[in-house]
Amino acid sequence: MFKRFFSGGEQAWPLSKIVSALKAAYDTADEIGEDGPLRVFGVEDHGVNFVVAMMQTGPGTGMVTELGFLARFIGFPVDAGVIQGVNRNLHISVASMEGADLFLMAGVQVTGAYDQGQFSLILEAWRRDLTVTLHGISSGDHAFADLFPAAKMEAAMRFASNTAPDTDGGAPADMLKRFLGSEDASRQFCDACDGRGKRGLIARMCNDCDGTGFATHARR
Repeated sequence: MFKRFFSGGEQAWPLSKIVSALKAAYDTADEIGEDGPLRVFGVEDHGVNFVVAMMQTGPGTGMVTELGFLARFIGFPVDAGVIQGVNRNLHISVASMEGADLFLMAGVQVTGAYDQGQFSLILEAWRRDLTVTLHGISSGDHAFADLFPAAKMEAAMRFASNTAPDTDGGAPADMLKRFLGSEDASRQFCDACDGRGKRGLIARMCNDCDGTGFATHARR
Protein backbone atom coordinates (compact mmCIF):
# COMPACT_ATOMS: atom_id res chain seq x y z
CA MET A 1 0.00 0.00 0.00
CA PHE A 2 2.89 2.38 0.63
CA LYS A 3 3.72 2.65 -3.04
CA ARG A 4 0.50 4.64 -3.40
CA PHE A 5 1.73 7.33 -1.03
CA PHE A 6 5.05 7.84 -2.78
CA SER A 7 4.80 9.39 -6.20
CA GLY A 8 7.03 11.66 -8.19
CA GLY A 9 10.15 11.56 -10.30
CA GLU A 10 12.64 11.03 -7.49
CA GLN A 11 13.37 7.37 -6.78
CA ALA A 12 15.70 7.69 -3.78
CA TRP A 13 15.58 9.33 -0.37
CA PRO A 14 18.42 11.23 1.35
CA LEU A 15 20.00 8.95 3.93
CA SER A 16 20.69 11.91 6.21
CA LYS A 17 16.98 12.75 6.46
CA ILE A 18 16.03 9.15 7.20
CA VAL A 19 18.67 8.94 9.95
CA SER A 20 17.51 12.23 11.47
CA ALA A 21 13.94 10.95 11.52
CA LEU A 22 15.02 7.70 13.20
CA LYS A 23 16.95 9.56 15.89
CA ALA A 24 13.93 11.78 16.54
CA ALA A 25 11.46 8.88 16.68
CA TYR A 26 13.33 6.37 18.86
CA ASP A 27 15.23 6.16 22.13
CA THR A 28 18.43 5.23 20.29
CA ALA A 29 19.35 4.91 16.60
CA ASP A 30 23.06 4.33 15.99
CA GLU A 31 24.95 2.97 13.01
CA ILE A 32 26.22 -0.55 13.66
CA GLY A 33 27.56 -1.62 10.29
CA GLU A 34 28.24 -0.88 6.64
CA ASP A 35 28.75 -3.21 3.69
CA GLY A 36 29.20 -1.48 0.33
CA PRO A 37 25.96 0.41 -0.38
CA LEU A 38 24.24 -1.09 2.71
CA ARG A 39 24.05 1.00 5.90
CA VAL A 40 22.60 -0.63 9.03
CA PHE A 41 21.36 1.16 12.15
CA GLY A 42 20.52 -0.39 15.50
CA VAL A 43 17.34 0.98 17.03
CA GLU A 44 15.89 0.63 20.54
CA ASP A 45 12.24 1.47 21.11
CA HIS A 46 10.85 1.08 24.64
CA GLY A 47 13.00 -1.95 25.37
CA VAL A 48 12.59 -3.63 21.95
CA ASN A 49 15.65 -3.86 19.68
CA PHE A 50 15.62 -4.02 15.89
CA VAL A 51 17.70 -2.88 12.94
CA VAL A 52 16.87 -0.59 10.05
CA ALA A 53 18.86 -1.38 6.91
CA MET A 54 19.20 1.17 4.11
CA MET A 55 20.30 0.20 0.61
CA GLN A 56 21.88 3.14 -1.22
CA THR A 57 22.13 3.64 -4.96
CA GLY A 58 25.85 2.99 -4.52
CA PRO A 59 28.53 3.05 -1.80
CA GLY A 60 28.67 6.47 -0.20
CA THR A 61 26.00 8.11 -2.37
CA GLY A 62 23.78 8.97 0.57
CA MET A 63 20.65 8.20 -1.45
CA VAL A 64 18.48 5.27 -0.31
CA THR A 65 16.42 3.10 -2.65
CA GLU A 66 15.12 0.47 -0.22
CA LEU A 67 14.50 0.16 3.52
CA GLY A 68 14.56 -3.03 5.54
CA PHE A 69 13.49 -3.76 9.13
CA LEU A 70 14.55 -6.78 11.17
CA ALA A 71 13.81 -7.92 14.72
CA ARG A 72 14.91 -11.24 16.23
CA PHE A 73 13.16 -12.89 19.18
CA ILE A 74 15.05 -15.56 21.11
CA GLY A 75 13.71 -18.02 23.67
CA PHE A 76 9.99 -17.30 23.29
CA PRO A 77 7.44 -20.15 23.26
CA VAL A 78 6.56 -20.10 19.57
CA ASP A 79 5.02 -22.80 17.39
CA ALA A 80 3.65 -23.00 13.85
CA GLY A 81 0.20 -21.90 14.99
CA VAL A 82 1.60 -18.75 16.59
CA ILE A 83 3.55 -17.90 13.43
CA GLN A 84 0.49 -18.41 11.26
CA GLY A 85 -1.66 -16.25 13.52
CA VAL A 86 0.93 -13.48 13.63
CA ASN A 87 1.39 -13.44 9.85
CA ARG A 88 -2.36 -13.10 9.31
CA ASN A 89 -2.31 -9.78 11.16
CA LEU A 90 0.93 -8.24 9.92
CA HIS A 91 0.79 -5.18 7.69
CA ILE A 92 4.15 -4.73 5.98
CA SER A 93 6.12 -7.56 7.57
CA VAL A 94 6.49 -11.33 7.60
CA ALA A 95 7.34 -13.54 10.58
CA SER A 96 9.50 -16.62 10.09
CA MET A 97 11.18 -19.23 12.29
CA GLU A 98 14.91 -19.60 11.68
CA GLY A 99 16.04 -22.48 13.87
CA ALA A 100 14.70 -21.75 17.34
CA ASP A 101 14.46 -18.00 16.77
CA LEU A 102 11.63 -15.89 15.40
CA PHE A 103 12.52 -13.26 12.82
CA LEU A 104 10.23 -10.36 11.96
CA MET A 105 11.20 -8.78 8.62
CA ALA A 106 9.84 -5.97 6.49
CA GLY A 107 11.00 -4.27 3.30
CA VAL A 108 9.81 -1.08 1.62
CA GLN A 109 10.96 0.08 -1.79
CA VAL A 110 11.45 3.82 -2.03
CA THR A 111 9.31 5.59 -4.61
CA GLY A 112 8.83 9.34 -4.90
CA ALA A 113 10.33 12.29 -3.06
CA TYR A 114 11.09 12.03 0.65
CA ASP A 115 8.44 13.33 2.99
CA GLN A 116 8.75 13.02 6.76
CA GLY A 117 5.03 12.42 7.22
CA GLN A 118 5.10 9.56 4.74
CA PHE A 119 8.16 8.03 6.36
CA SER A 120 6.35 8.25 9.71
CA LEU A 121 3.59 6.07 8.23
CA ILE A 122 6.15 3.36 7.51
CA LEU A 123 7.54 3.56 11.04
CA GLU A 124 4.02 3.38 12.48
CA ALA A 125 3.21 0.32 10.35
CA TRP A 126 6.40 -1.36 11.53
CA ARG A 127 5.55 -0.53 15.16
CA ARG A 128 2.10 -2.02 14.67
CA ASP A 129 3.66 -5.22 13.33
CA LEU A 130 6.01 -5.33 16.31
CA THR A 131 3.00 -4.99 18.62
CA VAL A 132 1.17 -7.83 16.86
CA THR A 133 4.26 -10.03 17.07
CA LEU A 134 4.93 -9.29 20.73
CA HIS A 135 1.35 -10.15 21.55
CA GLY A 136 1.58 -13.39 19.59
CA ILE A 137 4.71 -14.58 21.38
CA SER A 138 3.70 -13.37 24.82
CA SER A 139 3.01 -16.06 27.40
CA GLY A 140 0.95 -13.68 29.54
CA ASP A 141 -2.77 -13.83 30.14
CA HIS A 142 -3.58 -10.44 28.62
CA ALA A 143 -6.00 -10.37 25.73
CA PHE A 144 -5.11 -8.50 22.54
CA ALA A 145 -7.96 -6.07 23.27
CA ASP A 146 -6.10 -5.00 26.40
CA LEU A 147 -3.66 -3.14 24.15
CA PHE A 148 -6.40 -0.67 23.19
CA PRO A 149 -7.63 1.74 25.90
CA ALA A 150 -11.05 2.13 24.27
CA ALA A 151 -11.68 -1.60 24.72
CA LYS A 152 -11.86 -0.99 28.47
CA MET A 153 -14.81 1.41 28.09
CA GLU A 154 -18.16 -0.31 28.43
CA ALA A 155 -19.92 2.23 26.20
CA ALA A 156 -17.29 1.82 23.49
CA MET A 157 -17.55 -1.97 23.60
CA ARG A 158 -21.35 -1.84 23.35
CA PHE A 159 -21.27 0.47 20.33
CA ALA A 160 -18.50 -1.50 18.56
CA SER A 161 -20.40 -4.79 18.87
CA ASN A 162 -21.71 -6.48 15.72
CA THR A 163 -24.14 -9.30 16.45
CA ALA A 164 -24.92 -12.01 13.93
CA PRO A 165 -28.55 -11.58 12.77
CA ASP A 166 -31.28 -14.05 13.66
CA THR A 167 -31.83 -15.88 10.38
CA ASP A 168 -35.27 -17.35 11.25
CA GLY A 169 -34.52 -20.18 8.87
CA GLY A 170 -33.52 -17.88 6.05
CA ALA A 171 -30.17 -16.62 4.77
CA PRO A 172 -28.29 -14.24 7.09
CA ALA A 173 -27.78 -10.65 6.02
CA ASP A 174 -24.57 -10.21 4.05
CA MET A 175 -22.63 -7.79 6.22
CA LEU A 176 -19.69 -7.80 3.81
CA LYS A 177 -21.82 -6.57 0.92
CA ARG A 178 -23.38 -3.86 3.06
CA PHE A 179 -19.97 -2.81 4.35
CA LEU A 180 -18.43 -2.59 0.88
CA GLY A 181 -21.52 -0.90 -0.56
CA SER A 182 -23.58 -1.79 -3.58
CA GLU A 183 -20.90 -0.51 -5.96
CA ASP A 184 -18.32 -2.97 -4.54
CA ALA A 185 -20.61 -5.87 -3.63
CA SER A 186 -19.27 -8.09 -6.41
CA ARG A 187 -15.59 -7.56 -5.64
CA GLN A 188 -13.56 -10.71 -5.18
CA PHE A 189 -10.36 -11.19 -3.21
CA CYS A 190 -7.16 -11.13 -5.30
CA ASP A 191 -5.93 -14.63 -6.10
CA ALA A 192 -2.30 -13.53 -6.38
CA CYS A 193 -2.03 -12.40 -2.75
CA ASP A 194 -5.06 -14.17 -1.20
CA GLY A 195 -6.61 -10.83 -0.32
CA ARG A 196 -3.64 -9.65 1.80
CA GLY A 197 -2.57 -6.87 -0.57
CA LYS A 198 1.09 -7.87 -0.24
CA ARG A 199 3.38 -10.57 -1.60
CA GLY A 200 6.85 -11.94 -1.13
CA LEU A 201 9.18 -12.46 1.80
CA ILE A 202 9.56 -8.73 2.39
CA ALA A 203 5.83 -8.16 1.99
CA ARG A 204 5.88 -5.79 -0.95
CA MET A 205 2.65 -4.47 -2.36
CA CYS A 206 0.82 -6.83 -4.68
CA ASN A 207 0.93 -5.32 -8.18
CA ASP A 208 -2.05 -7.35 -9.35
CA CYS A 209 -4.43 -5.52 -7.01
CA ASP A 210 -2.38 -2.39 -6.19
CA GLY A 211 -2.37 -3.44 -2.56
CA THR A 212 -6.15 -3.42 -2.15
CA GLY A 213 -6.50 -7.17 -1.75
CA PHE A 214 -9.31 -7.26 -4.31
CA ALA A 215 -9.20 -8.61 -7.85
CA THR A 216 -11.23 -5.66 -9.12
CA HIS A 217 -10.81 -2.45 -7.15
CA ALA A 218 -12.53 0.86 -7.54
CA ARG A 219 -10.36 3.76 -8.62
CA ARG A 220 -11.00 6.83 -6.48
